[in-house]
Amino acid sequence: MPHSVSASKRVRQNATHRERNRTIKSRLRTAKRAFLKAVEAKDLEGARQHLRKCQQLLHRAANNGPVHRNLAARQVSRMQARLTALEKAPSATA
Repeated sequence: MPHSVSASKRVRQNATHRERNRTIKSRLRTAKRAFLKAVEAKDLEGARQHLRKCQQLLHRAANNGPVHRNLAARQVSRMQARLTALEKAPSATA
């Protein structure tokens, strides 16, 4: 139990921030799963749309704090590499 008013406020703020961060990270994981599923299905247009959504969510999360900016940049880079590989695959055009 917090002993001071400021400590109690910190406890309340931490609870709010923790819940918000959990929600943001959950959305990120869901979006990433959808992107990977589109890549596995060789759905080029779907993968592009999901990549755009993932980039948007990752950069927003990096700006607001739940995710480090280097982690966001690394994940976007890896997803972009997967999309590029899918585009260059010979079966993607067929």
